[in-house]
Amino acid sequence: MTWRERDLSRVIEHIPLGVAITLPDGTLDYVNPHFSRLIGARGSELVGTPLASWLSTDTSASGGAKQPVNAASEWHGETRVRRSSGDLLDVLLAVYPLHDKAGVVTHLVHLVQDTSTQKQLELLSGLAFYDGLTGLPNRNLLNDRLARAIAGARRRYGAFALLYIDVDHFKQVNDTLGHDAGDELLRQLAARLSRSLRAADTVARWGGDEFVAVLDGVASPQAAAHAVRKLLSICGGPYNLPGATRFVTLSIGVSLFPRDGYDAPALLKRADQSMYEVKARGRDGYHLLEEPGLSYLKTAQKAPRKTAFRT
Repeated sequence: MTWRERDLSRVIEHIPLGVAITLPDGTLDYVNPHFSRLIGARGSELVGTPLASWLSTDTSASGGAKQPVNAASEWHGETRVRRSSGDLLDVLLAVYPLHDKAGVVTHLVHLVQDTSTQKQLELLSGLAFYDGLTGLPNRNLLNDRLARAIAGARRRYGAFALLYIDVDHFKQVNDTLGHDAGDELLRQLAARLSRSLRAADTVARWGGDEFVAVLDGVASPQAAAHAVRKLLSICGGPYNLPGATRFVTLSIGVSLFPRDGYDAPALLKRADQSMYEVKARGRDGYHLLEEPGLSYLKTAQKAPRKTAFRT
């Protein structure tokens, strides 16, 4: 055995990657210790068995592409291996055929990398930052993106708009049609909200039937009003819910950075107050102050003047 063969053998034995070599018919001819640990069985128990018995027949992980155990060409993709305990592990599988001088396949090398931990981390990340019902960013991710928007706007002396969105009479949907219908309404509304905004914007589920959106680069009340009118148009109309069709209206409060606040709490508070101004005026519309620094109580007590408000 040459030094190359000796060192290569040592690498294969100690590499933290599953290596399995099969005959052309798929029978295991060699497995390294890491592959044995992945399966949960000794190498002597695995050699001589069909590799197919340790591969899951569920092809959903590989996008429907069936993983080969005997192939004349290279293959790689996601799949699952079945451990001796019956548990399934998500893995990346790469298959490389070995040919003799005549071009005939003599063996196949299977490289297996466990990705189950990575999948679990991705799942936990999704639970931490995305709403399980609507798939939108949740409050945690919204807070992060809002902080980034504020930091970016301060650096470039930019601006953006924040929308506080509430579904009008949402409780009536739950009370009359049930919570399944309420959940379906929120899912459909989330999809419409996403369609109404640009890729650079963020819309998140704040909680319950409340959503918050950050509109990048929207600097003026006029630009904010235009964006909100588009949103109301897309999100209006009927919603097909279990057992009934319902028309939905929204109440939207708007605040502008830096005009209405220099930090997230101030912007959220101003938009929330503005949303309740819409509620007080009959719902189904939006509101933002034309002048910064005025309380909503004073605004309501003053003689009527033009505001960005729709009923």
